[in-house]
Amino acid sequence: MEEQHVTALREAWLERAASFLLDYMVACGLPRTVVRVSCGWPVRGGLGARKVVIGQCFPPTVCRDGVPQIFVSPRIEDSVQVLGVLLHELVHAAIGCQFEHGKVFSQAARRVGLAGPPTATTISDRLRPVLERFVAGAGPYPHAAIQLQAKPKVGSRLRLYECQCASPVKVRVASNEFQAKCLRCGGDFTRREKG
Repeated sequence: MEEQHVTALREAWLERAASFLLDYMVACGLPRTVVRVSCGWPVRGGLGARKVVIGQCFPPTVCRDGVPQIFVSPRIEDSVQVLGVLLHELVHAAIGCQFEHGKVFSQAARRVGLAGPPTATTISDRLRPVLERFVAGAGPYPHAAIQLQAKPKVGSRLRLYECQCASPVKVRVASNEFQAKCLRCGGDFTRREKG
């Protein structure tokens, strides 16, 4: 029961944040749009990805009901950073995802106070107090980041065996007990500890 409550709080916080940010965007001259927001993994750049994607906006053309859907990565938990990611994705929804990170998007992002390269915007000094004001009223983002850890590298399960040739023939075998003779030198294959 407690887990459902935490989920509901997180989703409610994101919905409230989206409403606040949409009002802010309209005040900055961008069009109002209707969206759905949630915490979830992006299509790419999520689990185990080298290039991490922290937000994604799905255009209305791929959403059955025609309402854009935005996902904020569960990797992040800082309230102001979440708002910055959400604002970035809301700009996509408002102007149209077809513009990707080109000039139209870049100009709209600057208008609302996002800085840096369009593919990895940051929160400008002008925007930060706006976002902090929301957090002061709504409270912190009720989410604990999912911290993915790389799996320890498992060495080969195959054992290395070599013959007695000057340039030894090497074979890898899954068995601890391998008995064979080299057809070139006639010697037995012996196990090497490392290799």
